[in-house]
Amino acid sequence: MLTVYKIKGKKSDAEYLFKYDLNGNLKLFEIIGAPLTDEQIVWFFRGNKIPSREQFMIDYWMKLPEFKNHFDIIKVPADLSFDKLWELYNYKVSKADAEKAFKKLKEPEIIKCFIGLKPYEDHLLKTRVGKAHLSRYINGKYFENEY
Repeated sequence: MLTVYKIKGKKSDAEYLFKYDLNGNLKLFEIIGAPLTDEQIVWFFRGNKIPSREQFMIDYWMKLPEFKNHFDIIKVPADLSFDKLWELYNYKVSKADAEKAFKKLKEPEIIKCFIGLKPYEDHLLKTRVGKAHLSRYINGKYFENEY
């Protein structure tokens, strides 16, 4: 579940993908096409310009002329759909009930649902407790538990 920023150089063929988790942490930096030149490596890494947090991307890369004049930036939002949650949850039981519960959630709760999946899965592995149906995970607000 990653928010992607596609960056294309205005004066070069350079293309990069920066992928952030729902907490805004950089999870993946991908170079599309040719590898970085020595000059680009110095600019990115010695210039401390890698946007390691999504907020840095928003506040600097998308607003300051230093970046805007050199790059076209397209934000591809994370997929927060029921179908994506159903796929990630990976316990294919009572889909209609789960979808009904999902539709009642507000966006901040939907985000918490996605963020809470990993801690919940880790908890299940530690405790060897069976996985709840997705509708129970949602209605019981398991995503708000502190595992």
